[in-house]
Amino acid sequence: MKLVKIYANKNFKNIEFNPNFNVVLAIINDKLNKKDTHNLGKTSLIHVINFILLGSFNKKIFGNTIFNGVIFYGEVKLNSGQYLTIRRGIDTNTKISFKLSEDKSKSFNAPSIWDEENIPFEKSRKKLNEYLGFDVVTNYDYRKSITYFLRTQQDFLDVYKLDKFKGKHIDWKPFVFELLGYDSNLIVNKLSLEDDIEKKKGIIKVLKEEARINIEDRDKLAGLLDIKKQDLEIALQTIDKFNFFEQDKTLNKELIDQIDSNIQLLSTERYRLDYEINKIEESLSHLNLDIKIEDLEALYKEAELYFPEVLKKDFSELIKFNEAISKDRRKYLNENLEELKTQNNTVNKELKALELDKSEKLAFLTEKDSYEKFKSYQKQLSKLEAEITRINDKIQAVDQSVEIEEQIQGIHLQVENAVTAIREAVNKRKHAEINKIFNNIIYDILGTNALISIQQNKQGNVEYSADYQNPSDLLTTSESQGTTYKKLLCMAFDLALLIHYRKNSFFRFAYHDGILEGLDDRIKIRLLNKIKSLCEEYDLQYILSLIDSDIPTDEKGEKYKFTSDEICLELNDKDDLGKIFLNSF
Repeated sequence: MKLVKIYANKNFKNIEFNPNFNVVLAIINDKLNKKDTHNLGKTSLIHVINFILLGSFNKKIFGNTIFNGVIFYGEVKLNSGQYLTIRRGIDTNTKISFKLSEDKSKSFNAPSIWDEENIPFEKSRKKLNEYLGFDVVTNYDYRKSITYFLRTQQDFLDVYKLDKFKGKHIDWKPFVFELLGYDSNLIVNKLSLEDDIEKKKGIIKVLKEEARINIEDRDKLAGLLDIKKQDLEIALQTIDKFNFFEQDKTLNKELIDQIDSNIQLLSTERYRLDYEINKIEESLSHLNLDIKIEDLEALYKEAELYFPEVLKKDFSELIKFNEAISKDRRKYLNENLEELKTQNNTVNKELKALELDKSEKLAFLTEKDSYEKFKSYQKQLSKLEAEITRINDKIQAVDQSVEIEEQIQGIHLQVENAVTAIREAVNKRKHAEINKIFNNIIYDILGTNALISIQQNKQGNVEYSADYQNPSDLLTTSESQGTTYKKLLCMAFDLALLIHYRKNSFFRFAYHDGILEGLDDRIKIRLLNKIKSLCEEYDLQYILSLIDSDIPTDEKGEKYKFTSDEICLELNDKDDLGKIFLNSF
């Protein structure tokens, strides 16, 4: 993938890149005042490119009000030969649009129709990754590797670990390993195993702190548990002697809630039955009174009254009628009386049974002293059970810690195997071709050899290095000299990657900001000539930014000449029109 065009709807100097060698040149006219060259925007262009290629929004760069309403467009040439235009606005920086074309656009006019429009940010990254179709470092998307090919001044401090790689080793070392031609999973596996070990050690630490245990104390805890269990057994045996208390407690409730209630109900029923029986017996006694005619006649004579025959006849009939009725009533009352007496006998039997039951149960009721003793033993039992639970928890924590430590030992064996696998992989030196290209670039520029190497430290983790074979020839002059020459290592490494993967689908460009700063003119000239030849030979695109004072002078005193085609962007400090964003801020 190469850059073709960068443009915007306003406040931006539109740029069309050359397919090979490009220069972003900042010309400083006011050399006495030495205005800040960063205000011209030679470094800012990297941030614009990164923004268009869906880097995270940088508020520090694009937070100024001059960017309100600005929409950036970037056209790139894909490795398929097609051209892709990307639209991303500052105000709507999470909504991305794409347009795929067979031909390069002929102007800086944005497409009127988009294939994919206003796609959410994360989805758009995945979409761009699909468009690019890289077959290098396939375990990572294009955003991971693009950082090597958009280097700002802060990214020249280390060849491998860029300023953007701020995290654990697992966040960048496996990626570099794969970039150098190896299986990144070898390192991911090892680092993941070590991370697992640290997590398990953390669990053991928590167990020891919370349970307050020492793994060596397991036998002591087991012995203490035996003692407490023995004490518990004794306590249980003692409480068994007080089992009647539980029975007492049940009996008291039963006596109150059941027996007394039943007795009361049956007593009420017996009272009712007795009352009914008495009433029937009284009624029957009245039915037994006989009335005789002779007695009535004698009564009338004593009163010296006349007792007519008619009246005698009427009384005789009344007596007969009364006798007939009394006979039926007596039969009914006798039957009812018999039934009530039967019920009464049943109730009396039940009452006697309940009274006997009550009497027997009352005999088992305990006294207050026994209750208090029972409560004391019950408290002791609860305390012992709690202590046994606590000791069991401690033993479980010890056992769990031991189990985890055994797991850690097993993982350590896996780590050793992983270390061996990494060593065996590195010994195959799959990065040899990259190293060869890297060394040739440095040698042609500096006349000394340089090496890319992979080593394993004492922990078996990989350490990457890129250095000069004879560092004393170059790196002992001063700290700034050392930093300056470190940039050359970064430049050579990036170009070596592009050359090595030129037959694959991968990046075909690199942008290095201020690569010439601080170098000797002779080295600058050799560097520029080498980069141009590499771009021509391997069809690579290289972009460097510099200020005019960094343009080298040859032995004849003549300035190095860049052709107009090579200068893709020229900036100056005359006025705002000479600045990349056409504004001062």
